Amino acid sequence: MSKLKDLGVNLGLTLSGLFVGVIIGEIGLRVAQIEGYQKIGDFVESAPTNFHTSDRDLGWKLKPNASGEWKGEGASFVRVNSEGLHDREHSKVKSPNTLRVAVLGDSFTEAIHVPLEQTFWSKLERKLGNCAAVKGRKNVEVINFGVQGYSTAQQLVMLRKKVWDYNPDIVVLAFFTGNDIINNSPKLEYDLYRPFFVYNESGKLVQDNSFRDLKPVDRNQKAVSFVDRLPGWLVDNSRILQVVKKADLDMKKRQLSEDFTNLSTKNLKPPENAVWKDAWKVTEGLIVKIRNEVVQKNADFLLVVIGDPIQVDRDPAKRQKLMQENNIQDLYYPDRRLEKLGAREGFRVLTLSEQFKGYTENYQVCVHGFENSVPCGGHWNEIGHRLASILINQNLCRELKQSQLPKR
Repeated sequence: MSKLKDLGVNLGLTLSGLFVGVIIGEIGLRVAQIEGYQKIGDFVESAPTNFHTSDRDLGWKLKPNASGEWKGEGASFVRVNSEGLHDREHSKVKSPNTLRVAVLGDSFTEAIHVPLEQTFWSKLERKLGNCAAVKGRKNVEVINFGVQGYSTAQQLVMLRKKVWDYNPDIVVLAFFTGNDIINNSPKLEYDLYRPFFVYNESGKLVQDNSFRDLKPVDRNQKAVSFVDRLPGWLVDNSRILQVVKKADLDMKKRQLSEDFTNLSTKNLKPPENAVWKDAWKVTEGLIVKIRNEVVQKNADFLLVVIGDPIQVDRDPAKRQKLMQENNIQDLYYPDRRLEKLGAREGFRVLTLSEQFKGYTENYQVCVHGFENSVPCGGHWNEIGHRLASILINQNLCRELKQSQLPKR
């Protein structure tokens, strides 16, 4: 009995000590004004920035009429139009003698990192208006449907939900090799609050909207702490747990950058396992599906392949080092694979990487990156947007001229 009594006394002293320690810790953090993060709520908007809001069909979208300064990477004053597009206002009714181009894409196309007039689609509108096949005969409108973080699946949903309201003559799909393949796979992508497409038992590509039923704590494993799974009343009243949550998420944020860098190099070589093979299969199926729906609407289709920053780096030694460290045989594997897809399925593919690389090497400039962010990394700067507008304009203008040639 004495041993049990001693054990009980020791346990009581230990628990009392822990309780007192917790109380002292709670008081100390409050006196020192050290704050953390409260528990994630039961209803959370899926919004990568303040310019975005949740959407039941797309996961998230740009918030109509949102505006404000953007200083995260690059700098600009962002204005979202009344229809939720990062663009000027466009009437849904197409005026007579108007050539309309719709551009689908992700953050490279949304392009909040540079002023609107510097974006490739804004420059494209002006350049295409001077194309010999158009000038003096048609007005040109290029409408931007790009949204940050969108997968090819979300771009297909955007095509169906919004693009056709504007009756475009040409649809340009801007595909980023750096993460679009990853975005299309629920087994590779971290942020699951988005629609995915999967192949069913009959071999048909079908939409999966199960993301709508995901609780906030299950949407993104890299953006949620183990603290969020504890009772809300406990987390919201404990400064210690809130500080622990902040420390946990800060660590995950640092780890995420390293994890994604390792993951993204796999975009640059043939798929190594079943997960990557399926990601590529779904991605190619989605691109073909978009092309098919564009053709059914009697519009023209162009796939523009945007390269990963390392593919266009001005330093050949840096590119070579990455290839050696990651056993990459061909740095332009995804570009060539998509070109083969276009040749096989009968649609045009414009790959930008190698043309960008020639420019960056020749002039020793960066087409990605800003002074306030990663040098030569991240999104296109003004030079990148300008080059893209030139190359896309050349492709579209050449096609417009050929389509007007008399039949032989």
